[in-house]
Amino acid sequence: MKRRSKEDWQELILRQAESGLSAQQFCRNHDVCPKYFSIRKKQLGLRSSAFVPVLPSTRNAPETPIATLKSALLILRHGECCLHFEAMPDATWLAQLVRELA
Repeated sequence: MKRRSKEDWQELILRQAESGLSAQQFCRNHDVCPKYFSIRKKQLGLRSSAFVPVLPSTRNAPETPIATLKSALLILRHGECCLHFEAMPDATWLAQLVRELA
């Protein structure tokens, strides 16, 4: 069995989420034990859901209908770094990025 670092597992779990495959199918395709994959995912605090809780904004901004969010411009600022997305990135990838920046 191949030993993987924490970073290896994070990358593997992220690749599974981006693949669109179920964890079972991804594990089968990559010769990974599905049970251990699930355990490592929980240990690393990576949710199976793409839901990320968001606190309400303190600014008074008009509400944007959900239907328009797929094509919305997204700008993330962290310190002096600013990331611009012309389209919404994959929710799981975005959640992982936010966790890493926190």
